[in-house]
Amino acid sequence: MSFLARIRPARRLRPYLAVAVVCSALLGTAPLAATAHAAVARHPLAGSQPAYATGAADAGPVSVDRQVSARLYLNSRNPQGLKRLLHQITDPRSPRYRHYLTPETYRRRFAPTAGQLAHLEAWLKHSGFTVTGHTPHYVTVIGTARAVQRAFGTSLHRYRTARGTSDAPSRDLSVPAPLAATVLGVSGLAASGAARPLSAPAPGSGAEGAVCSSHFGQRPATGFPKAYGRTSTYAPCPYTPAQLRRAYGAGARRGATGRGSTIAIVDAYGSPAMPADADHYAKITGDHAFRPHQYRQHVHPADWHINDACAPPRTWAGEQALDIDLSHGLAPDANILYVGADSCLDDDLMDAEAYVIDGRRADVISNSWAEIVHSDPGHLTPALIGAWNLLFEQAAAEGIGVYFAAGDCGDSSPAAARTGVNCDPKTTRAQADFPSGSAWVTSVGGTTLALDSHGDYAWETSMGDELSVLTDKGSAWGPVPGVFAFGGGGGASDFPQPWYQHGHVPGNTRHRTTPDVALEGDGALPVLIGLTDAGTFHLTGFGGTSAAAPAFAAIQADAQQAGGGRRLGFANPLLYALPHARLFHDVTDHPAEAGPQPVTVVRDEGPDTDTSTGEQRYLLYTLGHDFGLNARPGYDDATGLGSPAPGYLRWFRRTKGVLR
Repeated sequence: MSFLARIRPARRLRPYLAVAVVCSALLGTAPLAATAHAAVARHPLAGSQPAYATGAADAGPVSVDRQVSARLYLNSRNPQGLKRLLHQITDPRSPRYRHYLTPETYRRRFAPTAGQLAHLEAWLKHSGFTVTGHTPHYVTVIGTARAVQRAFGTSLHRYRTARGTSDAPSRDLSVPAPLAATVLGVSGLAASGAARPLSAPAPGSGAEGAVCSSHFGQRPATGFPKAYGRTSTYAPCPYTPAQLRRAYGAGARRGATGRGSTIAIVDAYGSPAMPADADHYAKITGDHAFRPHQYRQHVHPADWHINDACAPPRTWAGEQALDIDLSHGLAPDANILYVGADSCLDDDLMDAEAYVIDGRRADVISNSWAEIVHSDPGHLTPALIGAWNLLFEQAAAEGIGVYFAAGDCGDSSPAAARTGVNCDPKTTRAQADFPSGSAWVTSVGGTTLALDSHGDYAWETSMGDELSVLTDKGSAWGPVPGVFAFGGGGGASDFPQPWYQHGHVPGNTRHRTTPDVALEGDGALPVLIGLTDAGTFHLTGFGGTSAAAPAFAAIQADAQQAGGGRRLGFANPLLYALPHARLFHDVTDHPAEAGPQPVTVVRDEGPDTDTSTGEQRYLLYTLGHDFGLNARPGYDDATGLGSPAPGYLRWFRRTKGVLR
């Protein structure tokens, strides 16, 4: 088995029939049930029929008696008022900066009222649905395909796609004109996708007997062929939290431990070995275990939805370990709340995110998973995207910062996905990942970090690895340059450029561009984590922007402490307004401090590598070659504003987080 085949996560998709209707401000007095089927004009819901639902691919209608479950997402009853409020409380130059709402005040001002919900439920029941429950965000119903047709004016059909048959509306859905201002869109009637964890194990790294360097360039890889005319060096040993704290200016000596803050981590499922694994890891790496009640979790295994669309809980357990180890490691005094969604599907992940936001249970939320908007078959409809964005807007209103990993597949194009080990093979174009591309989250990209012989920061480059293997019986590396294997995510999203990026993103783009910041996450130079697998605890290396996102969320908890304990909230407007030259490392593809280009490392996969199967113990990585993205001076789509320098946390201590 080849190296790429061995570490590429397996993904199988199964269509998942669910309905989600996103509703805006409900018509408090409209006779909804009476007008649902009268001869009134219809309002089309643009984008509700996916691109794969063509006449040529139509395999016929589904049975009208087929049972479906539905989730109707509710929007703010005052979207424009919410937008104005968010600008005022997140703009660091506004007199109302950080004047956040409590969850109760948010619901009182912006959530649908009981009367509005009653009108909505009456219309649904009249269409043939049965209402089964509701939350502040949605109403759940069950019914038949006939009810879908009565409510939305179209039928469900089966369509042939490159990955099997999938359901979809036979044309764009519509609602009665009196509901045009109420219903933003319908999602879930087409193929349902799944979020993927943005991490990948680095086999053998950290294993006993594997050769690695104590710092970058310390140990020449003698005995191996030259690459680009030079002898490479062994990759550094996997980084520990103590090394990352020193590189980025955090830690007890600098008064930055996250004390007083709570970091929430949202993933799918949950490991039964937590928090024991995290405690064991902390002690091995020289840090302290969790204090009593410092770690909490919200996980319900009896409610898990384990299906072929999602990576199994065992895979997500590695993601959980990475996120907890890095969050606790870079903010060792912060409280940690782990929230395990019941699956990797949007409905369950939104429930997990809402659990934190509705109760304002954390100051920051770290998310190390992603989806893509443009895929075949596609599932992220305007309705789902709108529901996610509203949730992030609520978080911003309450003073909660939401952080997402930017992706591990460069520009996420089909060309990158052909060889990238953590790409979505369904991608149809270059794109920024979602939810990282939302204008109301902080997108965290990846870098390759090098430390010097003193353990101090030496340089960084963009996270982008080209892989070469030994060929000709070990006499040469091939191919050189190698094939793209791993890279940080970024690029232009589908959303308009937000006000805080104006004048900072080069070029004439009118779109939200990611990432916003970046930190170490390279799979070739991974971070060290500890986890129990098959009953045995072990240390191993993990890479991905999944390492960068919890690390930066933890640094934000440190910044909140340094700034006097006041909630930082949504960080982006402040990040872009800061004096970047002193507070961020300006990361580029070819840092002069790295020496002759291109820069390469040899990674030892460890003595247990089964070379009889074609797997190689030694791999050559060419660094700083992200796919389709480039790190240049200033803001760029590979590393954003750069990585936090020690001056970043010093600025918060000096100014208490207030621009002068």
